[in-house]
Amino acid sequence: MYKKINSLFFGTHIRMIASSLVIFSIISCADYFVANERSLDVFYFIPIFLTTWRGNRNWGAALAVAGTLAWLADARIFAPEFSAPPQLLIWNTAVRLCFFLTLVFVLDKLRAILAKERAVSKLKSAMIHTVSHEFNNALTSISTGLFLLQETEPASVDELRSRLYRTIFSSQQKLQLYVKNILNEARVEDGKFKIEKSPMALRKLVDSSAGSVDGLLIQKNIKLEKILPEIPVLVNADKEALALVIGNLLGNAIKYTPQNGRITVEICPSGEPPAKVIFSVEDTGIGISLEDQKKIMTGFYRTAEGKLEADGFGLGLRIANELLTLHGSHLEISSEKGKGSSFFFELPAITPENAGIFEGKSG
Repeated sequence: MYKKINSLFFGTHIRMIASSLVIFSIISCADYFVANERSLDVFYFIPIFLTTWRGNRNWGAALAVAGTLAWLADARIFAPEFSAPPQLLIWNTAVRLCFFLTLVFVLDKLRAILAKERAVSKLKSAMIHTVSHEFNNALTSISTGLFLLQETEPASVDELRSRLYRTIFSSQQKLQLYVKNILNEARVEDGKFKIEKSPMALRKLVDSSAGSVDGLLIQKNIKLEKILPEIPVLVNADKEALALVIGNLLGNAIKYTPQNGRITVEICPSGEPPAKVIFSVEDTGIGISLEDQKKIMTGFYRTAEGKLEADGFGLGLRIANELLTLHGSHLEISSEKGKGSSFFFELPAITPENAGIFEGKSG
């Protein structure tokens, strides 16, 4: 509806000028008929605003002058019995003209700033997509080469070569996660990240995500404990998005947990039958102060301790929270500096009997 009205009245420069003049005339007539009983001249800013915003500064300035003259005509010519002394009339005219011209100037500057921001954002988005694409191509080649090398290795591989393979594999996993985070951050900012929900078991996603970080766990000798319900609990969610959330939380826990540490992943159904399911990742890492907990969701922010502990961009938790927001949930933190962290979120659970209903909606 808004787009139709906008196109009808302001779709072209001619329509925009005509619409502004009609609004201008209505305000001028109303100002004349109420005389000095009510001050309506401030409403001249409406056509001035529209003309400046949709047209340019010169048109806005022309309407600002016209609005001031219309007020002066109403006050001096059409209603002489209400005319003020000449000095006061000149002062009021100057004040109104300055107000309208200032409005035009501010709007023109704001429009220029917004146009520049849009151009920069578009360029940044294009660069991110190009760089991410090239990184993905390179990582695919590395992954393929690594797989072929491992497949052609003899049955008995010395410890040094085995350790090098694990190092390359874990580095590749880190880079893949970085690329995914940066690419999806750009997609979320552009409004291009669309989720497609379907019934799924969180347990399968946990097993899949845990398997993909095996190399990182082995490299730091971190023990991963999984506390999962015996009967799978279904949620209605986007598989790719939720897999990225869980992968980010696991990767974040591994990154900031020291050697020989422990990470616990838990899926906790609530209620009987379950009304919701709570997913949590708890680590024995460096922990986060209360002040830093408020900042790490903003993106590109890393604590001083975090910078010393591991490399990164500080995007993982922000991406996770944004993807959970698309599901009507949010990421919560329970942590104390030096005593580890727990990240958790909850989603509504669905029963297997209702899974078909949700499949119909998602399709």
